Amino acid sequence: MTKYIWYKAIYTPISKFYLMVSRRDVLKVAVAGVLGLAIGGAGGYISRQSEIESLKKEVVELSKQVGVTAPKLEPNLNIYNWTYYINRNIVDWWAKENGVQIVYDTFESLDEVVAKLQTGTSGYDLAVVSDSPLQELANLGVLEPIDLKKIPNFKHVPERFKNPYYDPGNKYSVIYSYGTTALGWNNSEVSPEVTAWADVFEVDRHLGKYKGKITMHTDTIETFGAALIYLGRDPNSTKDEDLREAIELLKKQKPYLAGYASTEEYMSGLEAGRFLISHAYNGDIAGIIYASDEREILITKQLEYISYTVPEEGALAWADNFVIPKGAKNIEAAHAFINFILDPIVSAICTITVKYPFPAGRDYVPEEIRSDPVIFTPEELLDKLYWMRPLTPDERAKRAEYWLELMAA
Repeated sequence: MTKYIWYKAIYTPISKFYLMVSRRDVLKVAVAGVLGLAIGGAGGYISRQSEIESLKKEVVELSKQVGVTAPKLEPNLNIYNWTYYINRNIVDWWAKENGVQIVYDTFESLDEVVAKLQTGTSGYDLAVVSDSPLQELANLGVLEPIDLKKIPNFKHVPERFKNPYYDPGNKYSVIYSYGTTALGWNNSEVSPEVTAWADVFEVDRHLGKYKGKITMHTDTIETFGAALIYLGRDPNSTKDEDLREAIELLKKQKPYLAGYASTEEYMSGLEAGRFLISHAYNGDIAGIIYASDEREILITKQLEYISYTVPEEGALAWADNFVIPKGAKNIEAAHAFINFILDPIVSAICTITVKYPFPAGRDYVPEEIRSDPVIFTPEELLDKLYWMRPLTPDERAKRAEYWLELMAA
């Protein structure tokens, strides 16, 4: 007989249900229900089936009441998001439940999304953008205002993530997730442990010892940031002398690298042992440790030989946000989808699926997930890390020129 543990007893005015998790296996998530989300399906587990049936009737009645004032949604929604960054079953369920056809495209670097959205004709209704480029895009006039009145679940967002420095008053954005970019590494093969950026920039340390087994990020902001932090410079710098020093450092490093790797590349490479140290996002490393994907929930660590270290010199922190690109044709559906994801239960499901922290759901995830510093960066550490400021188009172009020089070297 499968043994279950209580995960969380949840009650809200429009939904109540109990979710239990089998630690022996995975909880395969399929979403069924209205508004409040009942978790179930062939691979999922729900307690007290008779109670659930009565709750379904209650939810149907409540949904009728709510539906009287609910806005009519457009039939389509085009979303642009990072790879491996949401529970895809939930996206599918929402689309079916609301009669909305979703086009869900993904990208793997900030440069991609900035280039797409800054045209003002991206064709997307909803995108996820990090803090500094978000402000750049707002300054360019290529974002639509967010109407918080249409996002009542915004009340569940912790105060820390409201009214951010990069978007005062949340005029153009709502928090999606947040984290750090540092070093993921194989603790069974790498010795001594990774502690500093010097480990990947100095030949007499891990860079030389593990030649051909180390990767840096494909995103220019991240890799410039790492080099500048190691050099003791401001990672926001666009001074020619700082960028020149950073590029020369990166040129010296390049022959020792396996390459510059995107999310999919370094995740598979670390798991398979092709890479031993990778410049990576925290949630991607947590995803490897828990063997996560976008369709199943695993709350037990599977690959404990993978570790994540924020170097002693510091690292970049970031916050990803929902934005509505200029020219979006499906504004009501975009707001409705944002509101859906900010439901604490939905945010919790996304967190325990992809192992990135969705702030609105923090109190609803298992303690082992909530207390894992690879997933939920401790607040005292966040306060000590570097946050990027927005770059002007000229500053971004200057950095791009230096990056092209590195790629050609």
